[in-house]
Amino acid sequence: MGNRTFSALRRLAVVCAAASLLSVGVAGAAPAADLTAPVCRTATVDVPLGSGTGQLWGKLCRPAGSSPGTVVTMVHGATYNHHYWDFPYQPDTYSFSRKLNRAGYATFVVDRLGTGNSTVPPSSQLTLAAEAGHIHKVVQDLRAGRIGGTAFDNVVLAGYSLGSAVSEIEASTYHDVDALLVTALGHYNNPAGTQAIIENGQDPNTDPVTGGRHPYDAGYATTKPGSRATVFYANQPMDPGVLLADELTKDVDVFMEASDPLITDPAVSRAIDVPVLFALGDHDPLMCGAGYEDCTSAAGLRAQEAPFWTSAPSFEVLLLPNAGHGLNLVPNTGVLQSTTVDWLDRVVGPC
Repeated sequence: MGNRTFSALRRLAVVCAAASLLSVGVAGAAPAADLTAPVCRTATVDVPLGSGTGQLWGKLCRPAGSSPGTVVTMVHGATYNHHYWDFPYQPDTYSFSRKLNRAGYATFVVDRLGTGNSTVPPSSQLTLAAEAGHIHKVVQDLRAGRIGGTAFDNVVLAGYSLGSAVSEIEASTYHDVDALLVTALGHYNNPAGTQAIIENGQDPNTDPVTGGRHPYDAGYATTKPGSRATVFYANQPMDPGVLLADELTKDVDVFMEASDPLITDPAVSRAIDVPVLFALGDHDPLMCGAGYEDCTSAAGLRAQEAPFWTSAPSFEVLLLPNAGHGLNLVPNTGVLQSTTVDWLDRVVGPC
C-alpha cells in the first residue's frame, strides 16, 4: 500500500478509537466482554487450478456456545473480498456474517481465488465455471467436516454480484446445496452500469490500495480511487465511514469474467432446484433501468424474474429501497439481513 492508503487507514483507526472511547462513558469503565461474539477460525481449502491446485482462504464462524447444523457459505463479488460479507467498520451493523451468527447460523466467508488471502493465479486460469468448482469443493469439505472439524448437514450459498453468478453455477451444476441467496444479480443487466465500471477501471499494480499486494497480470483490474460511490452505490446516501472502509478493503477481479454468458443464461437458473431468495437494490446502477430489471416494485421484479427460476420450490424477492449495488453496505441493510434470517429459518433452520 502507498502512503496515502496508510494515512487513510490511520484516519479510520482514529475515528474508530474515538467511537470506542465514547462507548466507555464518562466513568471510564471498560464495557463488559461480549459473550455473544461468534467463535471464528480461519482455514484454507485446496481447490483445482489448472493442472494443479490453489488455496482458497476462508473464515468459519459459529454462534457463541452452540454448534449449528447449517452453514452459510458467502461468496463476494468483483473487486471485493471476504470483507464485503464481514465488514470491519461498525460490524454490528454491516457484518452480514455476524448477523447470521447471532441468529444461530454458522458462516464461512471466502476469498475467491485472485483476491484477499487466497492464491492469485494467472488470470487466464479463472473462469466462472472454474470458480464454481472451487465453491463445490468448499461445500463438500463443509459437509465432510474437513473445515472446522464438524460436518454440516445443511449448506446454503449466499452470493453477491459476480459471486451470485458463481453460486448459481455451482448450485445448478452440482446440486449439493440446500438453499441459495442471490443478491445484486439479475437476468437483465444494464449495460450503462457495466460501462461505468469499465471506464473507472484501474491497473491494480498502480492503485494506491491494491498496488504492491501481488504482481497482477493484465487480466486483473480494480476500480479507480473515489469511483465506488457512483459505480456501486449510485450516489445514494451512505455512511462516510463505510465508503472509506470500502475503498481501503477493495480488491481485484478478472475483468473478462463479467462478460461470461453464463451470468444471464436461463439454463443455469432454471436448473436450480432449491429455495431461492433474490434481492436487488431499487437504485442498482448495474441492473435497474427501463428495459432492464424492473426496480419499480417487488411484485414487478418477481414477475420479471420468476420465469427464470422454474425448478426452485420457492422463489422470494426483496427489493431494497434506496440501495445501489452493494446491498450489504447501505444504511438500511438491516432489512436485507432480517429478511434473510427469516427466510433461512423457514427453508432450512439453523440446526
